[in-house]
Amino acid sequence: MLNFSAQRDNESDTHRMSSKPSQPQLNERAQYLFKVLVERYIEEGSPVGSRTLARSAGLELSPATIRNVMSDLEDSGLICSPHTSAGRIPTVQGYRLFVDSMLKVRTLSVSEIRKISGDLDPIDDAKKVMEKASTMLSEITSLASIVMLPRTEHKALRQVEFLPLSDNRVLAILVINSREVQNRIIQTSREYSASELEQAANYLNHAFAGKDLNKVRDKLLSEMSLVREEMDQMM
Repeated sequence: MLNFSAQRDNESDTHRMSSKPSQPQLNERAQYLFKVLVERYIEEGSPVGSRTLARSAGLELSPATIRNVMSDLEDSGLICSPHTSAGRIPTVQGYRLFVDSMLKVRTLSVSEIRKISGDLDPIDDAKKVMEKASTMLSEITSLASIVMLPRTEHKALRQVEFLPLSDNRVLAILVINSREVQNRIIQTSREYSASELEQAANYLNHAFAGKDLNKVRDKLLSEMSLVREEMDQMM
């Protein structure tokens, strides 16, 4: 159990944690209490009060002393109170400080590395890889996990295919960039045969394969407008 003497109330910041210039610097006691508060909140998901923090931290400090430390942490923008008389929760700035300076990263074991290498098949499409990565990350950390693809500015059409469905619906399958596959269901005004859909897909693949999706859309809308004008003139 840690035991901080009363003299530390007035001690200077001799033992300050190393942090970015924009992050507040904490003495040893404040740093420890803040770390315990964040871990407790992550574990239980509810605001942490001074008494709960004292029990979790295992420090021989009075509730008033802990409240003073929590008040200083709140003034530093690291924690906040969701409403009056509630406990404290970490802020975005507090999470950033916790991740950058207090979180310890465990080295993966050989078996975990082998599992990751074996389960994540680069041949799979992006959606399947994300599902596997999320499941694997959750199993390794025993926590909930979210995996997101980085935003890509350029999306090139590689291939498109149309499949007829019931009730005047068409399934559009688009292959974008290297291996990203997206499916869309289109509601049409009439039923289209497999032959008609194949002809439409062949035209799009021949005319627009490798081109940016936004440019493909603009080109199609332009051609549709031109054809409509020609039909109006003929009529």
